Amino acid sequence: MTELQKIFLLGVCVYYVFKGSLYVTLYVALIIVERHARLRHKKIKMMLRKKRADEQERWKVAYNLYEKQKDNPATKPLGLSELVTNPNSFTAYSNAKYCL
Repeated sequence: MTELQKIFLLGVCVYYVFKGSLYVTLYVALIIVERHARLRHKKIKMMLRKKRADEQERWKVAYNLYEKQKDNPATKPLGLSELVTNPNSFTAYSNAKYCL
C-alpha cells in the first residue's frame, strides 16, 4: 500500500467512526427526548382527566338538567286549526270584533 492509500483509509475510517458516533449520539438524544415527551404527555392527560372530573362535579346539576331535558320530548307547535279553536291562543280572538 502506498502512503496516500494509507492516509485515505485512515480518513475513511475516521469518517465512519465520526458518522457512527453521530448516529449513536442522535439516537440516544432521541430516546431521551421521547421519554420526556411521553412523561409530559402522561402528566397532561392526568391533569386533563382531573380537570374534566372537577368540571363534571361542578356542573353536575346542569348536566342532570340537560339529560332530563333530552329525555323529555319537545312539544310540537300547534297547527292552524288547533290555534283557531284554542281559547288560550291569541289567534282564537283575532277575528272577534269588539264594540267600544
